[in-house]
Amino acid sequence: MNDDTLHEARFFHSRLIDLLRVEFASLGAFLEALAEFDRRKLFRTLGHADLFAYLHKGLKLSRAAAHHRRAGAWLVQRFPEVLEPIREGKLCFTTAAVLASVATEENLAAVLPRFYGLSKQEALELAAELKPRTLVPTRTVVTRVEADRPVDPVAEAKQTVPEIRPGELWMPRTGVERTEPERTVVEPMTATASRMHVTVSREFLALLKRAKAGQAHVQPGASDEEVLTAALELLIEKQTRRKACVPAKVKREVVKRDQGKCQWPIHDGGICGATVRLEIDHVVPRGKGGPSTVENCRILCKAHNLEAARQVYGDAHMDLFTPGGSPGGGPVAREDVAAYEASPRPLHVSADQSRASGPPLTGARPGAKDQVMQSWASQTGGERLPLSDRHCR
Repeated sequence: MNDDTLHEARFFHSRLIDLLRVEFASLGAFLEALAEFDRRKLFRTLGHADLFAYLHKGLKLSRAAAHHRRAGAWLVQRFPEVLEPIREGKLCFTTAAVLASVATEENLAAVLPRFYGLSKQEALELAAELKPRTLVPTRTVVTRVEADRPVDPVAEAKQTVPEIRPGELWMPRTGVERTEPERTVVEPMTATASRMHVTVSREFLALLKRAKAGQAHVQPGASDEEVLTAALELLIEKQTRRKACVPAKVKREVVKRDQGKCQWPIHDGGICGATVRLEIDHVVPRGKGGPSTVENCRILCKAHNLEAARQVYGDAHMDLFTPGGSPGGGPVAREDVAAYEASPRPLHVSADQSRASGPPLTGARPGAKDQVMQSWASQTGGERLPLSDRHCR
């Protein structure tokens, strides 16, 4: 990173901090004014039945946005002391609304700081701990989801291009439209129990039924949760074995030392701290003689592991193996291990796999750096160039 780029990044960082302070102050001012507006019932003068109707119809907010702001206004009316953490950015609309459902005169002093900096899901989990549901059903409910209406190709073909108004630009739709995957909704019920809403296929239900029948021999009367837990434990065990390019003892020590968080340094002296999509990274790459020791390993998230590779090889080279040139969107580079210790065990493949994919790579499980090496070799007439094994997961 050159000095000009660093200066530009710091300038934008400072500017964004200033704008964020303005946003937090505006949020506090809005809730303070809205609380007074509600206390004086001025929405009636404007013809609205209640504060929610005013926010939804008068200010044109969505129903969810209106709900959160109404709850925040009620919270400010009951406890004016929450305005200060709102102005400081410690509470947002959604967390303030969740806080309003559990805060009382007796517990506010102890409860309020626990909501600082939480996401909506984390706030809901804390609220479930403070005010658990009295009745938590444990049964599994399966409902049918109606299939989409079948598309008539003849009717589709007869559709005409929409009318283009003056000043408008119409672009035809090309390619396959992307759809976002359905999210699994998790609703905290108590400190230890949550309800999960997930849409599954009929094949999934058939597999679950078969798994329950098979599990009945060793765990009679097992619930869906118990069967799925056993299946997930087996999957995690399999994944752990597949990731064992670093000795298990070393990995445990690294995870303990780094507290299961990404250790990539950021500009203000802290670390990334991500806790998902984590990988074991060699500070001194294995291909350059770096050993798989506790001192030479650290935890990085996938994005920063790729960033480490970009710093070694450069963006132009890594973009060859990242679709669209965007970090995290493509394979991860990997190389053979340098001879700093006894030769690692070769990766075992079947004869059919060997014939289908050529000679196996050795030293680590297949990953994106393997693909980098294979692709690079094909571009250079078969020559294997040394690449750093920074993406050992």
